[in-house]
Amino acid sequence: MNNEGTGSPAVSVPPPLHPREEERIARLLGYDILDSTDDPLLDRLTKMAAEITGTPISLITLIDDKRQWIKSRYGIELRETSREDAFCSYTILEPKGAELVVKDAQKDKRFNDNKYVTGDPYIRFYAGVPLDAGDGLAIGSLCVIDQKPSSLSQEQIKALHSLAAIAMDYIAIHRSNRELTNLLMREKEVYSNLLRASSEMAIEAPTFDDALHSLIEHLDPNLGYLSCRIRNMQTGGTTGIIYNPLLPKDPELPMLWVQLDSAPQHPTGDTAKTDFISTGALRPEFSYLVVPVRIRDRLVAVIELIYPDHRKMDSRIREVFDIMATNLGIVAERELVNLELKKQATHDGLTGAANRIVFMAQLERAIAEADQNYPSSALLFVDLDGFKEVNDNFGHQIGDRLLIEVTKRLKGICRGEDLMGRLSGDEFVLIVSGISDRKDLERVLERIHRHLAMPIILGELEIRIGSSIGCCMVDSNEISSSELIRRAEEAMYLVKTGKIKNYCIADSQLIKGFKAKHDLDRMIRDAVKEKRMFISLQPIVDFSTGAVVAAEALLRAVDKQGVVVNAESFMESLDRLRILPEIDEWVFAETLRILQIHLKEFSVIPDFRISINVSPAILITNGYAKTCLARLEDAGIPSSMLRIEIVETHLQTNNPWLHENLKIFRHAGVRIAVDDFGTGFSNLQYLTALPIDTIKIDRSFLKGILTNDKHANDLLKAIIGIGKNFDYTIIAEGVEHADQATYLASLHCQLMQGYLFGKPMRTENFLELINQKRQSTP
Repeated sequence: MNNEGTGSPAVSVPPPLHPREEERIARLLGYDILDSTDDPLLDRLTKMAAEITGTPISLITLIDDKRQWIKSRYGIELRETSREDAFCSYTILEPKGAELVVKDAQKDKRFNDNKYVTGDPYIRFYAGVPLDAGDGLAIGSLCVIDQKPSSLSQEQIKALHSLAAIAMDYIAIHRSNRELTNLLMREKEVYSNLLRASSEMAIEAPTFDDALHSLIEHLDPNLGYLSCRIRNMQTGGTTGIIYNPLLPKDPELPMLWVQLDSAPQHPTGDTAKTDFISTGALRPEFSYLVVPVRIRDRLVAVIELIYPDHRKMDSRIREVFDIMATNLGIVAERELVNLELKKQATHDGLTGAANRIVFMAQLERAIAEADQNYPSSALLFVDLDGFKEVNDNFGHQIGDRLLIEVTKRLKGICRGEDLMGRLSGDEFVLIVSGISDRKDLERVLERIHRHLAMPIILGELEIRIGSSIGCCMVDSNEISSSELIRRAEEAMYLVKTGKIKNYCIADSQLIKGFKAKHDLDRMIRDAVKEKRMFISLQPIVDFSTGAVVAAEALLRAVDKQGVVVNAESFMESLDRLRILPEIDEWVFAETLRILQIHLKEFSVIPDFRISINVSPAILITNGYAKTCLARLEDAGIPSSMLRIEIVETHLQTNNPWLHENLKIFRHAGVRIAVDDFGTGFSNLQYLTALPIDTIKIDRSFLKGILTNDKHANDLLKAIIGIGKNFDYTIIAEGVEHADQATYLASLHCQLMQGYLFGKPMRTENFLELINQKRQSTP
């Protein structure tokens, strides 16, 4: 290891010995496994460990006094190493139930100069689980290795512990089998046959139930039992009662089994035990041998044998059946681990719902079986309303419990061949089968909406959430699964945004609209990628003088035919594509270029500013304001020539970086405006909480002027009055008629923007307009 700070060369320090080293070595030698041949079962375990953890190398190692001997290996041909070079020498020191995980061996002082780190196989990541019998005397390790730094999930670590337990049980069984074989060498050949059958089923039996049936088939009559049965406690089934064909059938035995079943007690011990029972006072006692099979403190099977009373049950018979029970436990444990791993691979770890892989496979099958004339399956996309607020207000633990409860409710609604899955977060999907018509589908949708709207009780909390549900029929085998999910999701968003109530079924008309939006998104994505964009400037005038005093920079996109795309659709598409921050950066850079080129012309106008729209996502970026101001300074542009416009509906007003950026902008002379004022969630506290100096009144508040709508005009007057009281600069947007301008001026709102004064235009046209206004102004 390296001596940090001393400048001295690296010095290798051997790993410490186990505190009970002599006992540990004695335990290892007692297993008589060192230098033994390869074992197929252990090789399968190392392969499984590598597959579960996604690592290229896995080993089962045994630590002797001077060496590490590798009993099983996967991904490498290494047979043994010195003990001082073995990572597993540290693993055996870990306490019961713990593991050793080295995420990057080059950064670990214990291993950074290890020969297997600096040389082949160039170990970077290591995770090892001790092999011990539960008493802390680890004989070695089950470990996984990678040539790059990595880490494991809790599920993967748990799986390694399970595999290590199976490996240790298997090693113990081999030792027990050898000991018991020696014990029974002088006994009847039947014991050896039974033991051999038991060992074989632990290795070869495909399922636990098969192993139980195999045991019945190999139960030699020479054991001397009268009757036997085996019960699988996991399924509640019984392999059946068999009687010894070599002995006369006792007519009392069926009654005796009934008597045993009616008894309230069940086997609770960990090993075989013998009781003496009878069917009546005049009958001799029978010997009743019960052998429990347990894994993880759980009873999984019971072997029961009845012997005649003259058979004094000795310890050797119980030892045979204890070994059998242990071998059966290995089979059951292996099956349980496989089931758990399969469930982890196919189900969501939190809720137990089908994961994306399973759900998509089922959806593909539904598409393949679809009939356009008689559709019978539907895809539902369910999004929870208010889930984020639950997480924010009560924490993620409550949020997780809420998702589990929602899953239970959705599963309760599923019928027959229906399948429910969780895509991510609070998004669930269902394939509903057996739909005969639209009314049938609507009944299912209403039921889901009603069930999810019911209060959810979590401890002392009563939580109410809603749901937005989108749906489409699976009516064609020529459509992709991703397209179906997209349709259902877009239908859900129509509910989410309030355009449709409760649920939405994507009919042909809606699907046509979805396709149009999809085509627009693709066109906009291409336009952004190919830089088919330009900046238009729309003038802001002072109505009292008629002069242009400012401008708003508005982004425009052009399709491949050179046609300018409708701005409203264009902005919705940018929002859907989630590229507004990228666009904001381009708009800022292009505005900077325009200001730099025409700085002389713009500087003639007193207090001239160009407004740019900045999305909330970029305004909450740490250091955004400082970066922008630095670029203005480098370009030689006064910061007072910039105005930032923000949209109130998406602002995270409690975000500290939002406040920091706005304060830095204001301090540097940049003006801050709230765009589309009044259409979001503004209130007086909100306005005073942020360093805002300008409000832009949305065009919707100007409609009442032309119709002489007193209520609308009073609201407009109130908004302007609030702005004046707070000493804000007020700009009215969407002014298209002279009557609107005159009315606004009567309310002392002089700054206006709209088609009455000029549409968004190219920079050269904007400069011509400035000159015209200047020449016409007396």
